[in-house]
Amino acid sequence: MNALSAYLSNPKTKKILSKKPGEKGFSLIELVVVVAVLAILAAIAIPSFTSINNKARASAASNTVATLAKDCAVKFANGASGAGLAFATTSLDGYSSVTVNGSSSVCDDTGVIAATSSDTSKYPTFTYNIDSGAKNCTYSGTESVGCNSAGKW
Repeated sequence: MNALSAYLSNPKTKKILSKKPGEKGFSLIELVVVVAVLAILAAIAIPSFTSINNKARASAASNTVATLAKDCAVKFANGASGAGLAFATTSLDGYSSVTVNGSSSVCDDTGVIAATSSDTSKYPTFTYNIDSGAKNCTYSGTESVGCNSAGKW
């Protein structure tokens, strides 16, 4: 009996035996609070991810137009003509077409290279004037995604 009373008088044993069943884990209120906080954070984060996606698409379009302008300039500088002035048709997510003077795949020494947006409230339409070198964009949305207030990119 001595061993049993020594065991029961041990502070660690008293602590274990004094716990009531059901004291482990989280209460329902604690779980509801955590879920509510996570929902609020998600509501804040998801719209910012959408705008980042729109900005990335707009950036890809402006870079494509600039790359095509440089590609066409290099082809003309190298004396290309006819079929040598063709470029591969470019497809961009959020854009209906990328063209030079309305043609889908031929460079020209004058005119406009354009990436036309399929939805101008989400993505700007970028244009590059081959003659003047002017870079313009048109955008009907409220958030800046590649155009500045003067309509330049």
